[in-house]
Amino acid sequence: MEPYRLPGYPAVLGDLAYGCALALFVLLQRMALKLRAEEADTWWASNGRDAVNGLAVVTLSAAIWLQGVAPWLAIFFGGTLTLALSGLHSLLQRTHATEPWKPVVVAAAILGAPLVLAPRPVAETAAELLRAAFGT
Repeated sequence: MEPYRLPGYPAVLGDLAYGCALALFVLLQRMALKLRAEEADTWWASNGRDAVNGLAVVTLSAAIWLQGVAPWLAIFFGGTLTLALSGLHSLLQRTHATEPWKPVVVAAAILGAPLVLAPRPVAETAAELLRAAFGT
């Protein structure tokens, strides 16, 4: 399976979807932190955080797929971005940063830029690395 295919629509639509997914991610992380604060009082808050993070993976993966990246690789990128950005957000929140979402937005822009600017080389390189690592 090819790691990249040229979308049948203007690339700006995939870029816009990706930008919206990253913005939604930041909003979802704020919701996840509120749920973390409620964990001691409510039994469902932990499951709610899992659902929020799952939604973040799905939206980022779908937006990356719209960039032209193969579905299996889009899921890999979506999960990796969600893990990295939510970890950063959680770390900043624990250090009592006044607005932890601002550095997360910057990190999301930096980590997301290669997929917007050069999705084909990024997808092909990642696919080669994953195939080398897992022998497929």
